[in-house]
Amino acid sequence: MGTNGLSFGKYIESLRTARRKSLRETAKAIGVSPQFYSEVEKDRRCAFTADRLELLKKFLEMSTEEAEEMNNKAAESYKGKNVAVPQDFADYIVERDYVMSALRTMKEMDADEEDWKKIVDEFVASKKGEDQ
Repeated sequence: MGTNGLSFGKYIESLRTARRKSLRETAKAIGVSPQFYSEVEKDRRCAFTADRLELLKKFLEMSTEEAEEMNNKAAESYKGKNVAVPQDFADYIVERDYVMSALRTMKEMDADEEDWKKIVDEFVASKKGEDQ
């Protein structure tokens, strides 16, 4: 399924229809009205809350890759509305001052993709070393 150019609404619609789930049953499963769910799929409303995205992930039995794509598209749907963080990260970031501090530092230092890759690679290597 080619999903690169799809909006959040069209993406979740494509997942829902591929799994042969009705709009009504999907809306019920995540606790919204069918009308509201339809408005989201038509991109007339922003993405769902983090809790509802998690319910949608489970209800549609999404793969890890599909869930990541959904969360990224959800964040994109909020651009220009002062929210551009994937919903699955919002609580993690806000509940940990050190994460916000680290992000601010990286922003101030104008970290690029290579900087982030190096940090992640070093972190993963250190965690793997702890497991041995």
